[in-house]
Amino acid sequence: MAVPTSGALSMKNMAQEALYGTWGSGTITSPISLYDLVNGGNTGGSGNTYPTVNTNCTPNPATRESTPLLQIYKVEQGQTTIGPITLYVNSNQAATASDLSDGDVLFTDSSLQTLFGEWRSISDGDGRYLYQITSNLTSSQRICPDSCNQFQTDSFSVVTINYCDACP
Repeated sequence: MAVPTSGALSMKNMAQEALYGTWGSGTITSPISLYDLVNGGNTGGSGNTYPTVNTNCTPNPATRESTPLLQIYKVEQGQTTIGPITLYVNSNQAATASDLSDGDVLFTDSSLQTLFGEWRSISDGDGRYLYQITSNLTSSQRICPDSCNQFQTDSFSVVTINYCDACP
């Protein structure tokens, strides 16, 4: 069962749905932590231990593993290049940097709480993109096997790889 589309919501009813798949029936021990309902367990102080749900939902669960993307540079044509910076991707999306692909989401912190944001060309000629300097990186730390790479992110921090291994 899911949360109804109409009517009053209550923490107790949501807890019953999480534990029993029912709405309005089942024994719940107080207190009820919204953190625990979202992330599972009872580390937020709930009287019950809730199942883990939304394991692929950003930003939940709160404990996720990240993969660092090292030596990343931000380029904007005619401006000073910014970097190196380290960005992060959920390890469920990319276990290593070389697994990064279109559709992955980038973050600025290893706890995957802060989205990186948009970095792409908005109009012709503004030349905004990201790239990785691959010197001193292992093959699993490299987004592309050789040094030629370029990618961008949209307003939701979703990656599009412009090219990898085939310099234009």
